Amino acid sequence: MHEPGQVTEVPDVVGLGADDACEIVRRAGLVPVPPEGVAELPMSGIVTAQRPVGAAGAVTGGEVVLWVHPGREASVGAGVTGPVESGSPDPV
Repeated sequence: MHEPGQVTEVPDVVGLGADDACEIVRRAGLVPVPPEGVAELPMSGIVTAQRPVGAAGAVTGGEVVLWVHPGREASVGAGVTGPVESGSPDPV
């Protein structure tokens, strides 16, 4: 398994169901947690944002904050408040 202090790649779980996303994060040696002010992660709904972002490095055992929209039918990002993630660099 992973050694403490070892850096691992954060899986990109945005767009996945909350239960699947949590399992994937745990298998990567990380801990899925809700955003500040939310008591617990729902096990249904769609992950709309995460921090750190997918493909970032994180210390094994570190936390990955997951923002979850409660409805499975909603499109990713629809009517959700959460961090604004920008994956695109400045235009060339």
